Amino acid sequence: MKKKISSFLLAAMLVLSGCSNTENTPKSTEISTAQTTTAPVTEITTTEEEIPIIPERIYPDNAYKELDRSFLEEKEIERGSVVKFTYETKDNVGGGDTVYEKYALVYLPAGYDENDTETRYNVMYFMHGGSDSPNWFLKGEGQKSQFAYLFDQMIADGEMEPMILCFVSYYTDYRSDDTQNCLNFHHELINDLIPAFESKYHTYAEDVTPEGIKASRLHRAFGGFSMGAVTTWATFENRLDSIAYYLPVSGDCWALGGTAGGYRPDETAEHLAEAVKNSGYTAEDFYIYTGCGGSDMAKANLEPQVEAMKKLDNTFIFCDNFADGNFYHCLYEGGGHDKNTVMHVMYNGLPKMFG
Repeated sequence: MKKKISSFLLAAMLVLSGCSNTENTPKSTEISTAQTTTAPVTEITTTEEEIPIIPERIYPDNAYKELDRSFLEEKEIERGSVVKFTYETKDNVGGGDTVYEKYALVYLPAGYDENDTETRYNVMYFMHGGSDSPNWFLKGEGQKSQFAYLFDQMIADGEMEPMILCFVSYYTDYRSDDTQNCLNFHHELINDLIPAFESKYHTYAEDVTPEGIKASRLHRAFGGFSMGAVTTWATFENRLDSIAYYLPVSGDCWALGGTAGGYRPDETAEHLAEAVKNSGYTAEDFYIYTGCGGSDMAKANLEPQVEAMKKLDNTFIFCDNFADGNFYHCLYEGGGHDKNTVMHVMYNGLPKMFG
């Protein structure tokens, strides 16, 4: 947003401010004609100066907040809807012209109107863990689930703004290697899923060209659980130009090998910092809210990586509020490697997206 200010108005303001000191103003209102001089008339031309106004983003504190279990129950509040979204993709890495159809399950907040093209929504893409699917979160189109109840309650209570969540899968018909599917999903995400999805739903992308997707990066997030967290770290490495917010739950970065966040934490952290540097972005351009359970089997790999990332504080600025940094790790003490932990971390992390 830009505000235009006339130079004529600025000049007038300066003149008025210069005459505002009344201490030196003569008490008499009589003016001697002998002292009167005629100043040359100067024509004032009006020009317009554009002054950018940066919107202030306000974030809740990052500290862990216990989830009210009643949020996971059906109540008499406004409810969102769950719909199925299909799109076409192909083997973006191996090549070939074969087209495959895939699906996602989408949470649309209460009040979403496909005919209302004025209202825009932030969007999060979220990935499941091993052997699961988008149904693990939302069960199926038109179904009720604890995740949907959670989102409904958070929106109803004002803990987060209405947003769209798109639950996706890394499984493909052309590759059976789960790790490679996770590490390479970002190609499908950018080339196929986002253009199709954000052409249909009312996100902040003015268009779905590469330029339009990049311009709306502050309104887009990616997250995932377990192998979905592996996918999230790979997306962070490669797609900072299109996505600003990340929510990896119960999983580390596998760029240097499976579970390398645990046995090669410093190298993994340095690899991620180098990816930021090579992208041309800085610590001011992204946010990572990660988390796991206290008894989570992924904790042994994720937490060493987190500690190593903290040391690289020119890139990863650990903070209590995203107004002061870009990185936080949430620990749900009572959680394991399970759906309960995902709910608790999402409950804490989602309000920190799109501050």
